[in-house]
Amino acid sequence: MKFRSLLSAAVALFILSGTVEAAKSKPEQGTISKVEQDSGKESGTITVKVTPKKKKSDTTPAPTAAEEKSFKITESTKLETVSGKKKDATTTPAKFSDLKEGSGVLITSNKKSVDSVKITKAKKTKTKKTTA
Repeated sequence: MKFRSLLSAAVALFILSGTVEAAKSKPEQGTISKVEQDSGKESGTITVKVTPKKKKSDTTPAPTAAEEKSFKITESTKLETVSGKKKDATTTPAKFSDLKEGSGVLITSNKKSVDSVKITKAKKTKTKKTTA
């Protein structure tokens, strides 16, 4: 009798650990560097420049090299456009054609497929004014 309850507890723990691991996957944030659309479909591949973030507890400087990652977007992937500031942000449905080079994206995925892509405006870079 004890063996059965221990076994069921172990199975439940094993199942819950898998769902917790899947929930822990952090979204990738970056800038689109390349878009390849499948012919006649709302799917394709995007390449995103992802800059790794520095951890709060880590005292070493964050790596400055941006890493390029490719993501396969399927027709079941949820695409949204985000507009407005953080507190007043609104999302609207988007199409694959809305993915353009230079746009900012926030990609949520599990290890097998991309769940959602949120399209944001790319951050503006500051330029110094030169006086002649």
